[in-house]
Amino acid sequence: MRREDLHPDMSGIRAKLQAPGDPVRDFVIRHEEDKGYPGFVNLIGIESPGLISSPAIAEMVGEMVDEYF
Repeated sequence: MRREDLHPDMSGIRAKLQAPGDPVRDFVIRHEEDKGYPGFVNLIGIESPGLISSPAIAEMVGEMVDEYF
């Protein structure tokens, strides 16, 4: 194998909020305290344009977590 044979790629599981063919749903930001996880904030289904809002999302989640520490 040569260095030229390598290229960047992605892998992983991307959570989706809708089944194939269902209408598009917005992303979810949810504190999981009621499920027994105080301080854990779940961010589900964030794609573009939600990714563009990532600084604002980070600030909001930081404030949510700060309430518990």
